[in-house]
Amino acid sequence: MENKNVPSQIWSMFITSVVLSNLFHVATTNVMYKTKTEAGNLLQYRSGDILLAGLMRVHRRGNEACSKIQEDGIQAVETMNMIIDQVNRNTKILPKIRLGTIMVDTCDVDSHALKRVVVDILPLLWNVSIQSTSSSEERPQVATSLIAGVVGSASSAVSIQVANLLQVFQIPQVSYWSTSPDLSNKARYKYFFRTVPSDTNQAKAMIAVAKQLGWNYISVVYEDDFYGVRGYTEVKETAEKENICIAISQPVPRNPTKADFKNIVKNLISKVSRAIIVFTKRNDASELMIAAQEFGGVANEFIWIGSDGWSGQLPMSENDEFNEDILDGSIGFTPKTSHLKGFDEYFTNITLSQNKGNFRNPWFAEYISEKNGCSLKSVSDLRICTPGESVNRSGFVHMTKMESVANAVYSFVYALDQYHKDKCGGKPGLCKAMSKLSGTNLLATGLYDYLRNLTFKGFNGNMVEFDEQQDGPAVYNILNYKRKERTRLGSKLEKWVQAGVFKLGNVSWNEELASKIYTTESVCAKPCEVGEARIEGTEICCWHCQKCRKDEYVSENGTACLKCMLGTKPNEDTTSCVPLPISEVSYESIYGIACICVGAVGLVLTLIVTAIYIVYRETAIVKASGRELCFFVLVGVFLTFLNFLSLTASPTITTCVVSRVLLAMGPTCMYAGLLTKTLRVVIIFQSKAILSQRVKMFIRPWPQILWTTGLVLLQTVVLVAWFIISKPSVEILYPTPEIAFYACEHLVDIPILIGLIYPFLLIIICTVFATVNRNVPTGFNETQYIGFSMYTTCVIWLAFLPIFITNSSDLAQRIMTTSVCLSLSAATVLICLFGPRCFTILFYPEQNTQQSVMSGSVDKGGVPGSAPALSSLKERSKTANTSTNNNKTTTPKNDHEKNHVSGEMKNGYSMSESTGKSPNGYYNGALDVCSETDSPVYKAGYLPESLEAQISGGEDTRF
Repeated sequence: MENKNVPSQIWSMFITSVVLSNLFHVATTNVMYKTKTEAGNLLQYRSGDILLAGLMRVHRRGNEACSKIQEDGIQAVETMNMIIDQVNRNTKILPKIRLGTIMVDTCDVDSHALKRVVVDILPLLWNVSIQSTSSSEERPQVATSLIAGVVGSASSAVSIQVANLLQVFQIPQVSYWSTSPDLSNKARYKYFFRTVPSDTNQAKAMIAVAKQLGWNYISVVYEDDFYGVRGYTEVKETAEKENICIAISQPVPRNPTKADFKNIVKNLISKVSRAIIVFTKRNDASELMIAAQEFGGVANEFIWIGSDGWSGQLPMSENDEFNEDILDGSIGFTPKTSHLKGFDEYFTNITLSQNKGNFRNPWFAEYISEKNGCSLKSVSDLRICTPGESVNRSGFVHMTKMESVANAVYSFVYALDQYHKDKCGGKPGLCKAMSKLSGTNLLATGLYDYLRNLTFKGFNGNMVEFDEQQDGPAVYNILNYKRKERTRLGSKLEKWVQAGVFKLGNVSWNEELASKIYTTESVCAKPCEVGEARIEGTEICCWHCQKCRKDEYVSENGTACLKCMLGTKPNEDTTSCVPLPISEVSYESIYGIACICVGAVGLVLTLIVTAIYIVYRETAIVKASGRELCFFVLVGVFLTFLNFLSLTASPTITTCVVSRVLLAMGPTCMYAGLLTKTLRVVIIFQSKAILSQRVKMFIRPWPQILWTTGLVLLQTVVLVAWFIISKPSVEILYPTPEIAFYACEHLVDIPILIGLIYPFLLIIICTVFATVNRNVPTGFNETQYIGFSMYTTCVIWLAFLPIFITNSSDLAQRIMTTSVCLSLSAATVLICLFGPRCFTILFYPEQNTQQSVMSGSVDKGGVPGSAPALSSLKERSKTANTSTNNNKTTTPKNDHEKNHVSGEMKNGYSMSESTGKSPNGYYNGALDVCSETDSPVYKAGYLPESLEAQISGGEDTRF
């Protein structure tokens, strides 16, 4: 702390030494101060028992200190004059005490203002006389040198320097327009007060409005002095807290040129921000608008957000160089003030003659000359100003911020009144306790505590008090410039309308803003849509939007996509996760209805076919088809069709067990029976020798049933092992992060193939055998039907596997696809094998006879194996005992020769002696299977007379 205070202590000692040296010089030379200062700047002085000093910004800042006269400076001077007049006429406030004033022009330059305070104000503390030159006949008046304090200054830069000086002499200072946050530091500026709030609050108001209008990317132009720099700092800090970015910040140099303003506008145009905060005073703001107008186009799209330094003050006159398009839609902020009652009439009644000299307003002559376009001297082409020159009422614009000036003056008035009551006991006039303070700073110092605890009703009836930082109330009027509206006498300046109020951190609107505001965007990036996260770049306001995945939600700050936990999904706004709805197989779905329909129809048809076979079990067609194996196949078909009941049922442990059993056993029974039927044909027609009795036994009915049962038992072992290794379970499965499915685990994944591998193997073997035997005699052509069934089945399952494997997300469809494929496989077997026979049995009973069965294929091509062919074989066999070879008769020598039929048989059916095989490729086994007995005649190669009777008697000789 000591190190931080050293610079301020050194500065205070330096200022004190300079001031004391100057005052010592003044006192020793006994100079009578004139109303014309040494620098040539005018000085306002009005005598009184107690003096109030005023620092007024009458002229603009220029290259050489002072430039053109300012409207607000003149109005501030006259506001102080009007209040002093009212107080001096009021007998209830400071009775019999006359207030005087001494006012200097700061020209808005801190160094110039310091000089005026040191030279023109502080000497009064040492009873220095002021000579009036308003009239040569008036005798000089002696200043009382009883100073109450200083009113001013207008700008923060001047107030900060003056406050440092007055701090040394403990003289209170009440500013009316200085808003720099630095002045709220009471450790450095203990004696500084103001009737306006700090720019900290103004920055909050600006950012609050920008945020409410959806602008998150703004630019800032600020004056390079205490007012502008501190204002920009507050805007930047407040914007960061509200996630609003500064696109570009442009300082206005001191004593700027037109080229400087053009460069500023050019830099502003290079950014996409269209809301521009301008933290300057009126003169710089005016030059900025003129420069922006030259660019036109994009510059016309800007929405200017003005600080209290220029809001409501542009255009400065009806003849300003820029048009209203530039200002249209501008938003301004001023401490909450209103027009002073009676000020319009007071100001417009002031004449040039009333201000002759320097008692009231030594700058009025210059002002009225410029305002009315007249000349004070006859040295120009302009008309001569008359003594009665006054401000035209129609051209006068009353600035509302004059209320702050009035309240600053009144704060000293009410503090003095209370001080007088305490020191003088309510006696009128200056009592001895106060008069003895003349020539000291004790009166001013004594008012400090009174000012801190002061609360009074302001000029317009508003309550005025200072907060802990000795600042005014943080309430702002929000102004809006509407080009198309005229609120008073068509004045451009009066197109600033009060649109709202900022108070206690909240914005409230009382009027609709200009339409341009609602069509202007000032953003670096537009808000992301629902389900998108902001991926920020170098600036927090500039981002690109990234679409979150279906299983992700947007983080609380909106800058990332976060993955939901398994079993949850993002809500509709993607701001959090909610539990997934659990789905399962439904009978009401399209797939469910299809499974039920196919399965139910299949079950009904299976029962019908079974009933037909039972009723007609003793007929030729049923016997010839091998009824025992047919019933075995029908059992498999029935079990396969039953799968839809378990697969589409609500999943439970019971349904899981049943579905495994049906899945494994149904197809196995069906294809094991078909394989046995096909294998029998292979044995018969592919044999190269006479079948042994053991082989013959195998191709009879009951051994085949036992063989088929053995094939099924192998699947039973696999099924039992499956149950042991993996017990049936019902689980909630998550095929994708956004789907929860309740099902038997084995039905929706690769384990389902465990139950299908064995049936697939049977299908492949059966298909191969059916292909090998595709050319057997027509009488034995059931293998052709089996082959067709197998080909169709292979196509079905080849289509099933890709659908099942690739469709990993829709588990219901997986289950339904499995059910439909099983049902279609069963339907293929049912239709291809049993359809034609059932059709013949029911609609062509005349063909369901022994003779028709044996001759049914002759008419369809005369293929050997039919009745005529067999008759030809019998007839030719009668001469088989002797064969003619070179006109010789040859008797078969052994059993092998006996098994061949010599010569060419009818229809081209003959046997080769060397191979025992017919030219058509059929083996002797085909004949061997036609007989029940192993008779010598048969061994000799002759067919028995009772062949047809044996066939029709129940032998399974046709397939």
